[in-house]
Amino acid sequence: MNQGGRAIFRSLTSDLDDITMTVGGGVKLQLVFGDITNETTEAVVNTTDFINFQDDGVCKDILTVAGPEVEAELKTAKVEPGEVYVSQPGSFHCEAILHVCGQRDAGTIERLVCNIIEHCETYGFRSVAIPAICAGAGGLDPGVVAGAIIRGIKAATSSTSLYCLTDIRLVLIKINVFLAFKEEAMQTFSTAVINRVSVPQLSPVQQQQPLLSVAADLSSLDITSTSQQSVFLFLGVCRKDVDEAMTKLKGLYQGQCSTQTFTKVELAGLTPEDMEDLTQLVKDQGLYMQKDQLGQGSLTVSGLKDGVNQVMQMIHASLHGSLRREVRVREEEDLYTRVAWCILGHNGNWERLPKTANHNLENNDIAGGIVDAQGIQWSVDQQRTEATRQVPGQSVKLKRLVNLPDFSLPLYWDNMVAGEDLKKVVLQPSSAEYRTVKEAFKRTVAKTVMKIERLQNVHLRRAYEVQKKHICDKNRRDGGAGENLLYHGTTQDNCDSIMKTGFNRRFAGQNATSYGHGTYFAVNASYSAHPTYSRPAADGTQLMFVARVLTGIYTLGKSDMRVPPPRSDQQPHDRCDSVVDRIDNPSMYVVFHDNQAYPDYLITFK
Repeated sequence: MNQGGRAIFRSLTSDLDDITMTVGGGVKLQLVFGDITNETTEAVVNTTDFINFQDDGVCKDILTVAGPEVEAELKTAKVEPGEVYVSQPGSFHCEAILHVCGQRDAGTIERLVCNIIEHCETYGFRSVAIPAICAGAGGLDPGVVAGAIIRGIKAATSSTSLYCLTDIRLVLIKINVFLAFKEEAMQTFSTAVINRVSVPQLSPVQQQQPLLSVAADLSSLDITSTSQQSVFLFLGVCRKDVDEAMTKLKGLYQGQCSTQTFTKVELAGLTPEDMEDLTQLVKDQGLYMQKDQLGQGSLTVSGLKDGVNQVMQMIHASLHGSLRREVRVREEEDLYTRVAWCILGHNGNWERLPKTANHNLENNDIAGGIVDAQGIQWSVDQQRTEATRQVPGQSVKLKRLVNLPDFSLPLYWDNMVAGEDLKKVVLQPSSAEYRTVKEAFKRTVAKTVMKIERLQNVHLRRAYEVQKKHICDKNRRDGGAGENLLYHGTTQDNCDSIMKTGFNRRFAGQNATSYGHGTYFAVNASYSAHPTYSRPAADGTQLMFVARVLTGIYTLGKSDMRVPPPRSDQQPHDRCDSVVDRIDNPSMYVVFHDNQAYPDYLITFK
């Protein structure tokens, strides 16, 4: 109540209140009594027969705003029955206009609504405004249209997950149509929350008699947002009657009010989106919100009990949601260290899935699909360990790796059972991995590849990764570890030993020591394919390793070297990591540390 003798209360509700409800996938559905040409959604739906564009109705209204270019485009459009035609918005305040023809048939309208929602997902629209298709110029009964559109929305939002569309607004300009949709929606969706349409504020009324003026001792009643106010004007034959009436009404109103203060701890779980929702709720419920003036971070909300209770429920739900999110994040991080779910990329390489997708797959929580590191949505067939991309229909393989406590399996390895230290995996000729290894080999060797095996030795790879980190840290300013895929010819006698215990420099000198007493690796497979190094077996087959080698900082080798030389005389303990046959364009690398090379693949050729 103010000095003008007005008491300010929340607005009253009416049958034309907006209806807001949450449907499948968390999509917000709103029933709005209004004009669709005032909408600012990203997409707007126009209902038309693609012939008569100037008949009174939604089509004429939309095209009038959009402009003649859009109408001209529609006149030349060839649209099949049941299709959604997407045009530019012209002068309409949206990103695109979706034109449909309901053909005065409820089944067609229902299917069109599903198609409209699907188009919004395809084009990435977050919001869409839809009129009552065929309820105006189309002449269909509003109840029939309401049932068809509501069924279409329910089917589209519950049958598949939506990742773009968050807001659907049904904009209805006629009272009987709005009421028909309201009844249908309330029956179909039980979670409806009624929001008021704005009630026009009364114009200030000048006081004509001194007896109407009152003191400003009730200013605390101004607890509503200024956008929604109801003004009560008290008239009486004497001041006493007016004061009694005002006091009584004040008492009745205050009996329905409450105040709740929320601490900084309770508010800590609110996200920016939660804060927006809270602000909107305070506005919708006509509440008064005051921040703490003492700097303690608390928030006080006052108003009608129902509204304050809704705020309290929202904040407590956000707090519980924040705690659940924290627990989920810890679970995802813990699982990520133990289990790695991977997806086969388009280039044939395995890619690790993000923590959320990793957690969902491990717990078989895949009803809504998974999202990879590039943000692409996939549906999952757990039995076939396959993922299918929804739009192009592309299917790729998935795999699960279980890491050891002190070692994470490389993503391109197959899983290994507990206690399994060495595993040989024969590559399929159809795989991208096989083709990559073979093509590199065949660049310099004309012989036939008989078989390629991937070697998975946990102990050797663990030691190699430790050495790789050491060299990488040491050379962090000079190019890091310098990992290269190089070739090493072998015999059947030495092959098993290398697979189990790795490359051993103690055997240096079996073939040559031109550049030092270490283990030799060739840049080109043709060098290692020479019978001197890959000695043929009785059946004519030869063996060659493809090795990962940490070449790091290298220098020219000499035959008497048993360790790499120092990088400078000033630091004699800072040695090079490898030596080569020539500095400018090496064709041969020599390493002197057994863990500096790892046998990655074994090629059998003839």
